[in-house]
Amino acid sequence: MFPSPVLLSLPALKDMSVQALTPTRTSPYAQELTGSWIRRMTAHYGLPAQDLLRGILNGPRRVRVTGTPSSGLELFLNAPARAELPRFTGLPLAHLTGLLPSLATHELRGEDEVAGAAWRMPRQAWVSACPACTSRACSPGRVVLVYSGAAGHVCRRHQRWLLAHATKPVSIPLQTLPEILAAHRRHTVLVRTQPGASNAMILAAAMVWSWQVQGWRLETIWQDRLHRLTAVTRCTPAAMVPHALLSYPETVAIARLLVDGRWQQRLRETAIGAGIPSAAGVFFQEVGRRINRPWLADWLIALSRVSPPRAVQADPLRQWLHELTTANGADGTAGWTVLPSALRPAEFIERAGLLTPGRARVVFEEAAAASLIGGWEPAAAPHIPLTAR
Repeated sequence: MFPSPVLLSLPALKDMSVQALTPTRTSPYAQELTGSWIRRMTAHYGLPAQDLLRGILNGPRRVRVTGTPSSGLELFLNAPARAELPRFTGLPLAHLTGLLPSLATHELRGEDEVAGAAWRMPRQAWVSACPACTSRACSPGRVVLVYSGAAGHVCRRHQRWLLAHATKPVSIPLQTLPEILAAHRRHTVLVRTQPGASNAMILAAAMVWSWQVQGWRLETIWQDRLHRLTAVTRCTPAAMVPHALLSYPETVAIARLLVDGRWQQRLRETAIGAGIPSAAGVFFQEVGRRINRPWLADWLIALSRVSPPRAVQADPLRQWLHELTTANGADGTAGWTVLPSALRPAEFIERAGLLTPGRARVVFEEAAAASLIGGWEPAAAPHIPLTAR
């Protein structure tokens, strides 16, 4: 019999063979943070995560662990440390790497004679997994943290928008927001079928953001959606307006239009023959039709006429249309670029400051208390360029 978990200590774990531990392994979930997986195993062994980790890596080489579980949610391993995992789990390293994305990174370099591990913050967006999907395999009170990837931020089966919280599962119920679920279905198809889906979502988010800060957030469709959101989250409207969920259906609809090859060709021909303003007008008309806002084209065209020339030049749509008419953009979406200043801000507090001037700190604190900070975003991380030129 395996010793009682509550009686195990680090010396006892070190004295035991790896084979004695494998029958009690905890399988990782797809896209799970390695740090989350290690934390979940602590419940079975009755050990702190740091002690369990050192026991797992206690092979023929020395072990070096930097950071602590409190200083970083993710765990990065070097090659010798990764080589110890199959002996502990009984699973091939290739299988584990397919489930745990951090194992495929080379965050730790050098010192390959020493099994090394480092607790650090994740480099990509993450969320707490749907509790209804993970409850059977998880100990009570244990949360599974997963990378949301391109479109892993919604559980359509249980109708939840997944949020980021390190110690408990948090989400927004979507039963009263069917347009979000419909948009996510379209988004997953977009990701599966279009290589340029990620760039299209970034550009679409930049476009919607540029309209949102100019007053579009006051129109009736968003107001109705905002009312339903505040009812289920019990947050003030100011805390919900900067969140990606509010404009998600519009962002997906525009992204789908951007990757449509026929529309790219039509816009390219219009821009070359009649100028970028005419192409923008054609684009606005189609966007307005797809998102049920027939007034959108007239409003945006009028807005561009009274905007300063610098603001017009910084418009993300006009930047993309310019790219579309150049040689770099002639073959689809490979040449898309947007100036960093035109992108949807990655930080919640920056968006709150632009949407609710003078109240950003108060709004941020309320949003943080509701776990609205972090999680999935349509915009790229600040250090990741939109496209490779």
